[in-house]
Amino acid sequence: MSRSDASLDLEDLASRYDTQVLREYLLEQDAGTRPRQGEEADQAALPDIYDLRPRCFRRIRWLLVVNFFAYWSTVSYCGYSYLLRVEDVGTKALPPMEVSLACVFLLGTQATLELARSHSGSAMPEVAASTSWDMLAWLAGAGARCSLLLDVLCLPLMKKGSKLLFLLSASTFLFAIGLFVFAVQFRLLIGMFCSRDHFSYDKPDLFFKGRDATGLMEGAPIAARPPAHRDEEETQDLRLGRATPVNTIKAANFAHLNDLSLLHLVLRRHYVPISCQETQEFTLSIASFSRCFCEDVVQCSLKFFFIMDCEVNLLVLVSLLVSIAQAVGSCFYSSTSAMDLRSLDEMS
Repeated sequence: MSRSDASLDLEDLASRYDTQVLREYLLEQDAGTRPRQGEEADQAALPDIYDLRPRCFRRIRWLLVVNFFAYWSTVSYCGYSYLLRVEDVGTKALPPMEVSLACVFLLGTQATLELARSHSGSAMPEVAASTSWDMLAWLAGAGARCSLLLDVLCLPLMKKGSKLLFLLSASTFLFAIGLFVFAVQFRLLIGMFCSRDHFSYDKPDLFFKGRDATGLMEGAPIAARPPAHRDEEETQDLRLGRATPVNTIKAANFAHLNDLSLLHLVLRRHYVPISCQETQEFTLSIASFSRCFCEDVVQCSLKFFFIMDCEVNLLVLVSLLVSIAQAVGSCFYSSTSAMDLRSLDEMS
């Protein structure tokens, strides 16, 4: 219908009906077009999903592998060197100069490389842009790495000061960090180099077998019934365009378990599809809260008893404060949905 015909119809309606009836007619016509406009606005608000290129995935994989070996090698060296110092001096000993320099160099290099790699998207300006929540993720990851390193340095003091405190602290560390952090990290590291391996933190049954023949990543996925207002062609296009990026999810999971929270946030925001966002947030929450209550809370209690009963050591006091701040910060960070924050940013 042309524009002139529409104006004639409105004039005809105006001549036949009164103003109130005409107003109700126009409101009904306008209400019929609003749902479609709302759907188009919702589709436009969805973030663009990119898939990691093979070259980019290989670079991130080698960055994560080097970070894994460098971190645990430095932690082992610093713990052993400080143990020798404590055996000679006693519970009043502070870390030697080489241990302090190694810790500062390790944490500083990790934080710098993570910040540079997470915002090096020169080809995609939306990846290079940073927000205040990115800085909070960066601080949360740095605090988690620093807290774990200080926990290792406190073990020689616990051994020298109290056998009971050392037994409790070492058992807690082996259970919470050795079993649920280091072992899972090493298993994810192996899976990064196996294309058929689909183990992740939320799939512990794949720890030994690796393959998931009935899940989303392999085999025929089980899809929900499409919405009634969508055509069949649109539904097929959506299913074809939302393939699960296996390598991207592997990199995001390994970055999260290595406490590279900023890199994990950037990968999850720009490269992980919406259908996998809920799983990522669930994994982030359960890993952060389990580490908080199984490691941080227990270690904070043991450090407090060490200060009260054995010796007021400056390292233990700093480690206690860092552990408290890290536990509160990690719980707050993991309990806040990134999708809700994105909606608030778009509304503002």
